[in-house]
This record gives sequence, C-alpha cells and structure tokens, in this order.
Amino acid sequence: MPEDSHKAIIVPVYKKGANGDVANYRPISLTCVCSTIMERVIAKHIHMHLADNSLLSHAQHGFISRHSTCTNLLECLNDWTLTVQDKKSVVVACIDFSRAFDSVSHKKTAF
Repeated sequence: MPEDSHKAIIVPVYKKGANGDVANYRPISLTCVCSTIMERVIAKHIHMHLADNSLLSHAQHGFISRHSTCTNLLECLNDWTLTVQDKKSVVVACIDFSRAFDSVSHKKTAF
C-alpha cells in the first residue's frame, strides 16, 4: 500500500457545550478515498464469505443489515420476559462505555 494511504487529516467536529472548550469536540479522520473504497470492497467480500458459510452468530447485531442495537435490545427483552415467565431468574449488567470512547488517546501524526 502507498504510504499516503496510511495517513489521515484529523478535523475537529463540535459536539455540544461551550465551543471554546476542546473537550466539546470529537476528532474525525479524513482518509484516502481509494483506501476507503478498497476497505468497503474487502469488508463486503469478508461479510459475504462469513454469511455464505454460516459463520455469523444469530446473536450478531452489529454491522449486519436490518440489525441494530434496537433489534438487539428487543431480542434481549424478549429473552428476559420468557425467562421470568418460566419462573427463572435473570441477571443483567449494564455498562456505559460512552465516556471511555471519548477519552481513548490515539497516536497523532503531524503533516
């Protein structure tokens, strides 16, 4: 791969709050268009291979068409309801990762 395909231009995008506070911006990386197209073609072929060979779990909701966090939550709620109706116990642990993803430090390269 050409060296330029590994570089990106980082652009700050305003989220919310005071626009003078750096913490209220999130970085968006603008990458090489050719690399982005190639990544999508490769991802499509990998997904087709996994689907054609039944290698994807039925519990997989991320990055699958017509599946989302909403469908995942609906399936969970249905499973929990059926379990409670069968007089069994259900333990649910909810973790909020939103702050972690905003605070992860990434290597930055100046151009």
